[in-house]
Order: sequence, then C-alpha cells, then structure tokens
Amino acid sequence: MKLDKTFKTILLAAGCVLLLCGCTKSNIVRTDETLGPDFNYYSDIEIDESQLHDDVNDIYLDPIDYPMASAIDFKLHLDEAYIDIDVIVKDGTSPEDTAWFADQAIKGINDQVCVQDFSYGESDDDTFGGLYQDNEIHLKVYDESSYKNGTPLYETEIPMDAYMTFEIAS
Repeated sequence: MKLDKTFKTILLAAGCVLLLCGCTKSNIVRTDETLGPDFNYYSDIEIDESQLHDDVNDIYLDPIDYPMASAIDFKLHLDEAYIDIDVIVKDGTSPEDTAWFADQAIKGINDQVCVQDFSYGESDDDTFGGLYQDNEIHLKVYDESSYKNGTPLYETEIPMDAYMTFEIAS
C-alpha cells in the first residue's frame, strides 16, 4: 500500500511537470524591433526646438527649484555654429543667484538636447556640455525690468568648447 501511494505521488508529479512543460510556449509575437533597446548610433538627428523649449521651461522655470527664474529664451543656430541665449530673472535677484541661474540655464539647454540626441555630452561642474563644443554661446542676462528696456545686466560671447563663470555687477 505504501508503494502504491508513492507511485501515485510520483505519477502525479510527473504529470504536472509534463503539463507545465507544454505551457511554456509564448503566444507573444516578437520581432527584431521588440527584442530590446536600440543601441544603434544615428547621426544628423534634427533637434525639435519646440519640444526643447517646453522641456527646458518645465524644469528650469520651476518656482520651487529656481525661485529667481522668470524666463529662458534661446535660439539654436547650429548651421552657423552659435546659440543665442537670453536668461531673465525676477527683479531683486542677487547678482550671485543671477550668475548661478545663467550657468544652470546654459547647462540645462545642453542637457535637454542630450535627451533628444545622445551624441552630445552632458554638462558637468566645469563644462557647459557637448552642444557647446562646436557652437559659440551668445549670452544676455536680464532682470525683468531690464528685459523690458532691452538693456541686459550682463552680456558675453563664450567661445566654442570653453567654460567660464559669470561676474554680474549689482
């Protein structure tokens, strides 16, 4: 009787194994496109400047993280190797905070370009990022009052592949 019970248990376990083995075929259709991420390198990616503006504004005009921020306006002239950047801070922002935000805005534009085109390097503590290796930066920094008058608080041209800090007078 004990042998009969052991035999039934083994037979039942073997049946379950066979049943489970028959259920392993996937019904999901897989193609080469769905096998995983695309690690191919694509050149000549066109940056969607409208999306870039939206992304930069969403991140760098956040009143909690950047309370001094009023606006960031920029225009990419990649075919002419320069980028126009206007950084506007709220009236009453200290010169140090204004300079810091200008730095963050330049780096932020680069880092959002990296999201669209992985071939550009990200910014770091001592670099504005890969976008500016082949493009000059034409920077104008305003507070809201000076922006309305058209007179920047600070203006400079940053050569290609250069990094600098900003000294904005009070």
